[in-house]
This record gives sequence, C-alpha cells and structure tokens, in this order.
Amino acid sequence: MINSKELIKEYGIKANKALGQNFLVDESALAAITELADCGGKKVLEIGPGLGALTNELAQQADKVVCVEVDSLMCSLLEKTLAGHDCVTIINRDFLKVKTDELHSLLGDGFIVAANLPYYITSDSAMKLIDSPLIIKRMVLMMQQEAAEHFLASPKQKCYTPVSIIAQHYFSVSEKLRLPPSCYYPEPLVHSSVLLFESRGLSYDSAFSRLVRTAFSMRRKTLRNNLSPLFGKDALPKLLESAGLDQGCRAEELSVSDFERLLEASREI
Repeated sequence: MINSKELIKEYGIKANKALGQNFLVDESALAAITELADCGGKKVLEIGPGLGALTNELAQQADKVVCVEVDSLMCSLLEKTLAGHDCVTIINRDFLKVKTDELHSLLGDGFIVAANLPYYITSDSAMKLIDSPLIIKRMVLMMQQEAAEHFLASPKQKCYTPVSIIAQHYFSVSEKLRLPPSCYYPEPLVHSSVLLFESRGLSYDSAFSRLVRTAFSMRRKTLRNNLSPLFGKDALPKLLESAGLDQGCRAEELSVSDFERLLEASREI
C-alpha cells in the first residue's frame, strides 16, 4: 500500500486549493473503498487519483484502470508511484471536458467508477456519468457530506432535487462510510461520505431527465404548471390521472417511482 503521508513529506507536496485537493491518507478507509469497488478483473475509471494511493489498490485487482487527473504535477508523480502497474492509463485533463465517447472507447460497458470528488465539481462529475448512455456497473464516490445528502434525499426534503431522482432512477444509492476530516490531508472543514451506486440495469433514456428537470423548473409551482410547456396544458389532467397522481401535486412530493409512472403514462397520451 502506498503511504500517502510519506509521499507528501518526501516530495514536499502542497494541496492545490483551487482544485479542491484533499488527499485521502487513511489506510483503513482506502482498504474499505477498494473492497466496495469490488473490481476484480474489471475495468475501472478513477477520477482525481491524486497521489495514487487508491489507484495502487485498484490496480492490484482490476484488469484496467483509467485515471483522469487535472493537475499536471500530480500526473508526473503518478508516473512514478504507479510505474509498476502496466494496467494503468493516466489522462491529464479536466474530467468534465473528457467526452463520454472517449470514456466508452477506453472502458467499454459495465465498468466501475471510483472517485474522491472535489466539492465544486461533485454534482457535475457524478451526473456526467449517471445521466449519460455509459453503462456503469458500480460507482464508489467520496464527497462532502452535504453533497451526499442530495443523492440520498427523499421526497419533501429540502435537498431533494432532480439530481436525487435521476441518480436513484438508474442506481440504488447507499451511504457506506462517513469519513472525518482526519482521514484527509489537508483536513477539510467538513465530514465526507462514501456512497455506493449499484446499477439498477435500466437503459439510458434522455426523456426521463427532461421530464424530471422540467417538473422542477419552478419548485413551488404545481406539476401541471411546470409540465405544460412539455405536454400541453390540456393533456395534463389525463396524464396525471393515468399516472395515479393528484392534480395539484408538486415535483418535490413525488417519488422516483412516481416519475417513472409519469414517463410511461406520457408515452400513451
């Protein structure tokens, strides 16, 4: 196992605050995350490998590990720390700028994702993967606890948003670990969560995302008002009735299964 604390000391590494860098240095947490990834013989995408501590563990089990790291200094270090792993490919780029077609060409279908996501790109990075045609078997994502709450949220909660619904439509989402600031260097001001996303095996459907996002376009308005540009005002009473929904309901009150029924009903009107 790579000792991140020794690497930091040996190379005089300082975290780049602009990139939201907080390196996971707790070895028991690294072992637990590797176990959750369950990547034996699989292809793995790692976002933000940093010092390569998690990458090293994944590479001992995976068939292939593709790392996307925006920091060129980290990439230079990764070339050294991961030199013994021929299965590792390092891409020096902003993950948000990597096209999904490129990811598919490198990883194919049914790959696994492991990531320690910086807060400022947490939702964007996760949704780039979730709300796309990529076929992902499992994701183990580390993020600040506040961000994790959006992926775990239930109807009527303040943090229940389109992100919650779209993520839970395609994946079963559960919190597996809570990590205190002491697990990271430098220590963040907040606790972090490790979420496990297990695929529900559903095919990607852009219409579902469009429906959910439109339904939340004005949070305090009723579903009938928000969805009228999408389906037409006259069609909505029948659509809501077909989906078994109250005529005055709001998006924030509906479960994932409610939205799934709504989508199916919309295809029959």
